[in-house]
Amino acid sequence: MKEKILEILNNNVGKSVSGQLLAQSLGISRNSVWKIINKLKEDGYNITSQTNAGYTLNASVDIFTENSINSHLKNEHKIIIYDKETSSNTVAKRLASEGADEGTVVIVNSQTAGRGRMGRRFISESDNGLYMSIILRPQISASECVNITVLSAVAVCEAIEETSGRGCQIKWVNDIYIKDKKVCGILTEAAMDFELGKLDYAIVGIGVNLSAPKGGFDKEIENIATAIYENKRPCGYKARLCAKIIEKLFEYYPTLTKKDYIKKYREKSNLIGKEVNVYIGNEIESGTVTDIDENASLVVATKGGIKKYNSGEARVRKNESD
Repeated sequence: MKEKILEILNNNVGKSVSGQLLAQSLGISRNSVWKIINKLKEDGYNITSQTNAGYTLNASVDIFTENSINSHLKNEHKIIIYDKETSSNTVAKRLASEGADEGTVVIVNSQTAGRGRMGRRFISESDNGLYMSIILRPQISASECVNITVLSAVAVCEAIEETSGRGCQIKWVNDIYIKDKKVCGILTEAAMDFELGKLDYAIVGIGVNLSAPKGGFDKEIENIATAIYENKRPCGYKARLCAKIIEKLFEYYPTLTKKDYIKKYREKSNLIGKEVNVYIGNEIESGTVTDIDENASLVVATKGGIKKYNSGEARVRKNESD
C-alpha cells in the first residue's frame, strides 16, 4: 500500500490529493491512508498534509515497482522484486524449477552473491545497479544456448542506447561496453530435460551499472568498469530501462532460431579487427578477430590459420608482449 500511495502521489507531484480519493482508489480507510502517509514521511519522503485539502508530494521520487515497470510495457509481465537475495539468477532458477511461466522477471535490488561468467564475483550490493533475471522456456537444444546470450546482448545494448543516448558496444560473448569500459554483464544458465533432450528452462541474468557509486568503483575494477550515468541518474530511469530491456528481448525472442539479431550483434562488436588473446582453459591463442559468424563463433586469424571459437574469453592485446 505504501508503494501504491507513493505512485499516486508521484503521478500528481506538487498537487494535493485528497485522503478520501486515496482511500477509495485502494479500498482502505482514510485512517489507514493517514498511517501510511506518516510512515512515508518517516522514510524521508517530502510530503505535506493540509486539513480538507489532502496530501502533496513536493518532489518527484524514483519509484521502482512492478507497476512502474509495467506502465512502460505494452504487454504486462509477472515481475517479482526482492530487496535483498543471493542473486536474481538463483531465485529465478528456483521459481523456474517450480513451474514459473516463461516471461517471469525476477529483480533483486541488492545481491549478496552476484556471479559473472566463469564463477567471477559480480559486485551488486547497492541501488546503483539493475539486477534482473528473465525466465525463458525455448524449445532448443543445449548447443543453441549461446544464441540466448547473443540475442540478450543485442537487446540490452539497444535498450541502453534508446533510454540514455549513450553509445554501446558488445564484447564477445556477453558484455556490454561504453567507451572501452564494461557497463553490463549477462549470465545465461539453463536446465536440461534429459528425456526430451531439450532445455527445460533458461535464465537470462542481466546486471547493469546505472550510476557510479558515491566513492567510485572498487580499486580492483575502477579501470575496467563504468556506469551509464557518472553521477545521479534521471528520476524513474531504472524502471524505464528495465521495461525497455524486457521489451527489446521479447521483440527478438521469436527469431531465436532464425538469428535475425546476429547482424546487429556483429555490427556492435568491439573486437572485430582487434588483436586478441583467446583463453580456453589453460590454453591461449593469439590472433586478429576477423568476424563473428552465424553461430556467434569468434573468427580469429592466427599464425596457424583461421580458427573459430564458440566458448572462452577474448582479451584485446595492448602490445606485443601481452
